[in-house]
Amino acid sequence: EPAGLYITAPLVGTFYAASSPDAAPFVQPGDHVKKGQTVCLMEAMKMMNEVQAPCDCVIEAVLPQDGALVSFGEPLIRYREG
Repeated sequence: EPAGLYITAPLVGTFYAASSPDAAPFVQPGDHVKKGQTVCLMEAMKMMNEVQAPCDCVIEAVLPQDGALVSFGEPLIRYREG
């Protein structure tokens, strides 16, 4: 993976890029997001957990496919501060 800053999975679970299958993704490459803004959802044990931006930043890449099982600490989103 390219060098950069990453938002990583806070738990083992299923990655969701949007709130529902027919909804727009929370973020896409090129989006400017604010600290605390939801960037994706993680489902674990039927509980939905919001993953939030750690700072004001620009999204560079969303790495997992929607619905993918991800491990704790796995990179989810590459970003740059700004």
